[in-house]
Amino acid sequence: MTDAAKPSLSAVRARLVRAGVVLAGVGVLAAASWASVPMIPAPMTLQTLAVFSIAGLAGPRLTFEIIVVWLLSATIGLPVLAGFAGGIEPFTGPTAGFLLAFVLVGPLAAWLAPRCKGGDLFALFLAGHALVLTLGWAWLAWHVGAAKAFAGGVQPFFFGAIAKSAAATLIVMLAKARFSRARVTP
Repeated sequence: MTDAAKPSLSAVRARLVRAGVVLAGVGVLAAASWASVPMIPAPMTLQTLAVFSIAGLAGPRLTFEIIVVWLLSATIGLPVLAGFAGGIEPFTGPTAGFLLAFVLVGPLAAWLAPRCKGGDLFALFLAGHALVLTLGWAWLAWHVGAAKAFAGGVQPFFFGAIAKSAAATLIVMLAKARFSRARVTP
């Protein structure tokens, strides 16, 4: 390898920092998954709170990377999902639509979030919850029927979606305010 082909120290450092951020994001998503209330057919978790908080802070590409690494970690059997689950079953069972929706909704919210302030950010996160619930419902309806899927997989999550949208908005706004203050003050 020639000297010109060798990555610079700053490039290596940037890759290591990015990998650390991805792993930290996966840890946040795993912890949010473990904070769950067992319900049938889908548990109530803090996953969407984590997804939208990450989306509001990390940007679309990094959000996508975090979500994909988290889901791949689950696929290979790491216990990073609700109930400390991992493996293929969560991706073939009734909750698969909710999990896979994160791959679409997280980066989309991350792309739109910089264009939003306060109430608009809350509306974005609420719309993101609606999309996650819709995609999750569609998958679940295929398994148990539309009415049962709505009653068990959508309706119980309405108030949680509102609360988690508000909490994610607050987290993002406070973190951004803190980061901007930290950059300005020596």
